Amino acid sequence: MLANIYLHELDQHMQMMKADFDKGRERRPFPRYVALERRVLSLRRKIERLRAEGADRDEIDAAFAEIKAINKERRKVPSVDPMDPNFKRLRYCRYADDFLIGVIGSKREACEIMACVERFLTETLKLTVSPEKSGVYAASKGVTFLSYRVSTYTSYGAGRKSSRKGPAGRTWRVMRRPTTGNVSLRVPRKEVTKFCKQHGYGDLAKKTGSPREQFLVTSDVATVLAYNSEFRGFANYHSFADDIKSALGLLELVVFRSLVKTLAMRHRTTRAKTMARLWKGTDYEVSSVVRGKLRSIKLWRLKHLTRAYWTSPTIDNVTAGAWWVKSPNDLIDRLNARKCEACSDTTGPFEMHHLRRLGDLRSGSLAVWKRSGWRRKTIVLCPSCRAAVSGRAHARTESRVH
Repeated sequence: MLANIYLHELDQHMQMMKADFDKGRERRPFPRYVALERRVLSLRRKIERLRAEGADRDEIDAAFAEIKAINKERRKVPSVDPMDPNFKRLRYCRYADDFLIGVIGSKREACEIMACVERFLTETLKLTVSPEKSGVYAASKGVTFLSYRVSTYTSYGAGRKSSRKGPAGRTWRVMRRPTTGNVSLRVPRKEVTKFCKQHGYGDLAKKTGSPREQFLVTSDVATVLAYNSEFRGFANYHSFADDIKSALGLLELVVFRSLVKTLAMRHRTTRAKTMARLWKGTDYEVSSVVRGKLRSIKLWRLKHLTRAYWTSPTIDNVTAGAWWVKSPNDLIDRLNARKCEACSDTTGPFEMHHLRRLGDLRSGSLAVWKRSGWRRKTIVLCPSCRAAVSGRAHARTESRVH
């Protein structure tokens, strides 16, 4: 909010620069392309005339062959002048204190705009521009902005057919030529590597997953919910990228292998048996009983991602079952089971107790993750068991959840 308030003057300054810089309604036609197009039109009129006069087939075929050769040459030149000095555009996008400026013009003009913006930030707003994050870059090479790689590309696909009109009201369908200067959003490789390393999933280069020790003392439900929340959040943030599924395909594999290794180590079994236990025919799932009802949670994968396109106002569509993440607490799940873990009584009420205090875990050389609340030997007790435990062997019992 503070960035939006303070940089509001920059937004107004960029609006003024845009109004002064923008020029022309459209680019002028490329001279060579126009000349070839006129030659093709002349040949098509010649073919119509030859057909009306009943000329030889060889002469008509020769005209078609010349049209084919001209079209091949015409595809190599642009239809409009990409460096038209009478067509200029300036685009400005800001999020918090990061902003990106796009310029249709010469490199000299782009450098002048950058110098003007730096001067405004330094002299008017008294801000310092970071030299590591600032610069002038070619659109084809791209630039990283808000964890996206913004660049332009040329589409070389076959394209769709479009109708063209000729003389005497005749129409024919032709293939659209490849388009250049298409803006593309992509996922930077370094962002994927950074995310994988930050969460300790494993090695992307070797395609191997690593078990995460902080989940060895949690339930399968809480572990899957944590993995889903992390991976789904990263994928949803980059859902605008054109290469989202290809860029995150390897990360999905490493995350899955990390989860399987974590669950296999927790249950002291093999990865193959763990995968067989989780597989439910179409997806990998874990189940738990809450208030006498069986509920299943799917392992979130890229196939569950709903693509959000630029024209869509919705960025993050909440997937089914995501509400579980709001309270991923094993203690609550065990209380909701409404069963005493000491005598199996189901009448209730029930309370959650810690059989050890945090002070008891401070001695020794245990790792930080072992000193968490998960290691305090929690237990769900009914009133009678609670009185028995508190009165006999465990006088230091703590009650945290009621």
